[in-house]
Amino acid sequence: MSSDNLNVYLLIDNGLLQEAAISYAESDSQVRPSWLIPIYTERALAVSPILIDLETAYEAGGLDQVMGLVNALAPALHVSIIETGTSLAHLTQHLRRFIFILDPERKQFTLRYTDCAILIPLSSVLTSGQWATMRGPIVRWRAHDRSGCVVDLPPAMGIANGPAPLCLDHDQIVALDEVSEPDHCIAKVKMMHHGTAMPGTSAEQYAHAEAALQVWRASKNSRHLSLLYLTEAALVSRGEVLRKSEITAYLMADDVNAFRENLRKLATKR
Repeated sequence: MSSDNLNVYLLIDNGLLQEAAISYAESDSQVRPSWLIPIYTERALAVSPILIDLETAYEAGGLDQVMGLVNALAPALHVSIIETGTSLAHLTQHLRRFIFILDPERKQFTLRYTDCAILIPLSSVLTSGQWATMRGPIVRWRAHDRSGCVVDLPPAMGIANGPAPLCLDHDQIVALDEVSEPDHCIAKVKMMHHGTAMPGTSAEQYAHAEAALQVWRASKNSRHLSLLYLTEAALVSRGEVLRKSEITAYLMADDVNAFRENLRKLATKR
């Protein structure tokens, strides 16, 4: 299909926009712009992904509002770009099929695929058939990565082979959890610091948090509070703490408060 015949849509994670305090919150569907449709039901609008028809928004004079949402976070992990020949309403219905996934026991989980931090690895975690099912009518799908670049997601190479919701096996669930855990720890650390900005870029912070997770797991320490404090020290010190030889012994200690204090001292040690 020629690119001239394709519609361009923005898929925006409204839940992530709550960090910037400008998430879309128009609850009255009667006054909602015709170029915008929430993916979730009305009662979950605050955290719902929203799908925007870029050309229609431009023609209706809504481009400034759209760009305000797009530029609210940097990097724009809340925005992916979809090109397809289908309508806004039809694409919305398609994407609603993937709000949830099932684990091997058929337990249902929400799939935050509109967060590019999940979407990019998801494209390789899914089987070729599952990814083809999710791509559906989408001709081109691009996402923002942690460095702020826009990357092309892989095309559908397999044959759509199943209904939605998708059922993921144990290894796929673990892989997605592994990708998400550093972000969860970063978010908790930022809450502990009352939203104070951490040193480094988003990509650097993720790398430090991921390294802290690997060090914690290698130590066989099962206390998640220890992981949280180790991530905190790794972020504050730009990863320097993780290169200290004392870390191994500290992770063996039972007192998590002493562990945190030792990490603080270590982070300032020269």
